[in-house]
Amino acid sequence: MTPSNPRTPTIPVIAIVLLSALAWLVGFLPGVLPDASPFDAAAMGELVAVAIVAGTLGGAAAAVRRDRPAAAIAAAIGGVALIALATIRVLGERGVYLELVLWALQLITVLVTVVAVALGLVAALGPSWLRGLALAPLGGAAYSWFGQVVPPTSSTYWWAWLTVPVLAGVLVLSVGRGPRGLLALLTWPFVLAGVWMVQTVIIALTAIGPMIRPGYGIEAHPDVLVGEFLAYASQIFTTPGVHQVPLLAWSVVIALVVVVVRLAFDRRAGSSAASVDEVEKADVQAEDEPVPSSPLPWVEILLVGFSVVLVLIALANVFMSYFCFAGDGYCGPPSAENVVAYRVVLVLMALASLGALGMAVLRRSVAGVISHLVVALIVAVSAVLFAVPAIDWQRPSPERPTSERVDPEPSPGAHVCYSGGDSDECAGG
Repeated sequence: MTPSNPRTPTIPVIAIVLLSALAWLVGFLPGVLPDASPFDAAAMGELVAVAIVAGTLGGAAAAVRRDRPAAAIAAAIGGVALIALATIRVLGERGVYLELVLWALQLITVLVTVVAVALGLVAALGPSWLRGLALAPLGGAAYSWFGQVVPPTSSTYWWAWLTVPVLAGVLVLSVGRGPRGLLALLTWPFVLAGVWMVQTVIIALTAIGPMIRPGYGIEAHPDVLVGEFLAYASQIFTTPGVHQVPLLAWSVVIALVVVVVRLAFDRRAGSSAASVDEVEKADVQAEDEPVPSSPLPWVEILLVGFSVVLVLIALANVFMSYFCFAGDGYCGPPSAENVVAYRVVLVLMALASLGALGMAVLRRSVAGVISHLVVALIVAVSAVLFAVPAIDWQRPSPERPTSERVDPEPSPGAHVCYSGGDSDECAGG
């Protein structure tokens, strides 16, 4: 009798197509409900949140066949592509705006889904320490997703607490087995920062959504839309109340408890049998063996230094835009040169930080990825805090000359002096 191989998968690869399509539909549930209209400009933030959840769940379906990553990736992408394109096309008939606006909202949904599917694949097939970072957008979009699926009863938003197990699960999944797996705790601040940023983007998109309706003049001045988004994002980012800080804190506490309990069980179980996570850990260690522990290559060092210098330039651009150093105080609004300078600096900061991060990922350096993530976080925060949008500025109207001033209307009962009147009606006789 031939013993069965316990590692033989029970789910065929072709089943991932159906599984990923079903996962995407579950994530896109708020948009496919009978009374829902997903392509609504006024709810653009909620649409992005739904696309993040749907795409991440669809890509994460590849986790059932980690032994065949290439086939699992192809099957997951195929399943999401088939169901997403068909659903977006059908739901487009519920659109209430012009065709151009509808196309823009559909394009945003497709782009967000593509990025979210890639993050889901990284979480499903990548090393454990990358799972939390890849699932951070899912944790950030969970609050909006639950708010659409589970409407609040009376005045109590009890469903907000449903985000706690989601974020706690994201944090726990990032921690691998064994003492080395605890190093993933260092990524938790970046996971929470990612959740904070995604929540900021979702709320800011909802705030500017009504502006893309016809009649707002966005066709002639599309840069105003970008400026409004940056202005709202800057204000929302620095407002802790809108990010549900108590829920984030409870998520961290619960995740720490789960990690400690799991570590205690692992020590008690000992090394009697190797679990699937231990086999995965051995594979990751084998992959990391050729990785040198030397300092970062000089190219990455230059890119990191360039990013930091650009952050300082962006800060200086803010002061040059809104403040005068000649004793005049607040000047404003930013000139066209200041706005162009901010956009150029923003593009260069993004390219430099992402380039350094990509090089560290290619050479599989954990220390390099973590250090570059710190720089990328600084760049992302400075992009919002040091934004220079030329919006919402009204110059003080010049004071009218004396000859053009209009005398106020006389109050009832007051004596009015007319030309030619009696001497007792006019002051001075």
